Amino acid sequence: MATWAGGRSVARWTAVVVATVALAAGLGACGSSAASSTTTTTGSASAIPDFYTPPSPLPAAAPGTLIRSVKVSSFLGVPAGATIWRILYHSTTIYGADVAESGYVIAPASAPPASGYPVIAWAHGTSGFAAPCAPSLFTSSGGGTGPYLIPALNRYLAAGFVVSAADYQGLGVADGVHPYLLGSSEGRSVLDATRATRQLPGLRTADTVIVYGHSQGGHAALFAAEMAPTYAPDLHVIGVVAAAPATGLSTLISIVGTPIGAQFLPYSIPTSYAWTQTYTDLPESSVFTPAGAAFAASEVTKGCSDQVARAIVTHHVTPAEIFTPGASSDPNVLAHARANDPGSVRTPVPMLVVQGTADGTVPPPLTDTYVTTKACPIGDTIQYLHVKGATHGTVVFLAAPTIVSWMDARLAGTPAPTTCGRPGDVATLTP
Repeated sequence: MATWAGGRSVARWTAVVVATVALAAGLGACGSSAASSTTTTTGSASAIPDFYTPPSPLPAAAPGTLIRSVKVSSFLGVPAGATIWRILYHSTTIYGADVAESGYVIAPASAPPASGYPVIAWAHGTSGFAAPCAPSLFTSSGGGTGPYLIPALNRYLAAGFVVSAADYQGLGVADGVHPYLLGSSEGRSVLDATRATRQLPGLRTADTVIVYGHSQGGHAALFAAEMAPTYAPDLHVIGVVAAAPATGLSTLISIVGTPIGAQFLPYSIPTSYAWTQTYTDLPESSVFTPAGAAFAASEVTKGCSDQVARAIVTHHVTPAEIFTPGASSDPNVLAHARANDPGSVRTPVPMLVVQGTADGTVPPPLTDTYVTTKACPIGDTIQYLHVKGATHGTVVFLAAPTIVSWMDARLAGTPAPTTCGRPGDVATLTP
């Protein structure tokens, strides 16, 4: 059998490549005193409300400072009695510039404990690449029939958690291109939304935070946990949960212009475009042909995820038309891709990673590779579970009881389990 990279089989490498690029397809999310609004609105809106327009100029404030909030109601999937807010808050770009971002917060109907509600910092999967795709708009932009909420929301509220959900930069607030699958941007958004949540008037929260994300949001959650000690040391992050997380983006980029990459254009184009628009040292010409750059600029921010996919089909786009021949081997391009692979630095808090065995979007070999070659060797305390029979969409529901129990154990201070050292560094969960 032919081999690659010191004895690894081509078949195994191809499986990891396919798994990596498939992942993108489901990447289907205090300075001044905060102003607050008590206005109640409903969920139906055909345009982005004025709430999402930040003050201009934006007054300087520390990352995570709440700019304003508004209570909202009447959303499918939110249990009766829960309280919902939209929030606008300060965050920072990857270059440290002050920027306004949006998100939402949901608190349970039950009274908080004496120490306040513990917080789940929720990171959502792919909804799109432009302002109208924000989950806090409570539309169906996430690809479902209703608002894009944390899956099994009722379980987490019943367990006494407040959910703090970032939209990510560029979603909700119209502030350029969403830095899609750019880990340090996503991590800032998640951590700063949590800081802002803790400033909401009338909401008593504890100083304990668990970061949880799915798909693109799993990528965001892993980066947020890695970044928290230096970027947000004021937050007491005690654990991170990642369901079918996006990992191995450098592998995605390495095959971006090849025939195998054709089926993943709806995600490789937005990823590449977002990076070239965000990184000041990554020119479009190092990734895109002139025609590819024009197509990306025209289509990526025109709508949400489905819009890009339709445009690719309509225009019969191919990888060779979009990407330069040298994109997949350009050292600068690959360096930026590797910077967005989670697991380059040790995560100081316990981790739970769940992966469906029937996931055709983020197949197990992708997450297996992250765990066995990065998380375990680097010294992370990680419990990795194959959820038997779970798909990309069902893993977050089938694993929910296990996730809640794991979160409760972290709150109780119970020593965290690890699967590192077991065969495959994994255990099996049979729902």
